[in-house]
Amino acid sequence: MRSTDEQLHEIMKRAEVIQEKNIIKRRFRACAVASCACAVLLIIACFYIPTLSVKQEDAGMQRYGSLLLATPYMGYVVVGVLAFILGICITLMCVQRKKLRDKEKV
Repeated sequence: MRSTDEQLHEIMKRAEVIQEKNIIKRRFRACAVASCACAVLLIIACFYIPTLSVKQEDAGMQRYGSLLLATPYMGYVVVGVLAFILGICITLMCVQRKKLRDKEKV
């Protein structure tokens, strides 16, 4: 039989493992929600690329805004940035899922 101290140590160790699993699950869910939100924003931005493009009507307006906002490429830049963020979210989600699977094997 184990002593009371050994039993208490084992209980604390198991509780710590369960807390770590719960933290990883929460992070995974947060990454999944962020990925879904970014995917929705990306799809919406793709549909509105023509309306996001600003035509140069006045050459004097360029000095007040940035170069990208004054060109018709702004929509493509927005979609590229959103796609990059979506890729980051999916990568983080995969890493969290792998950590969760490794914890469950132990």
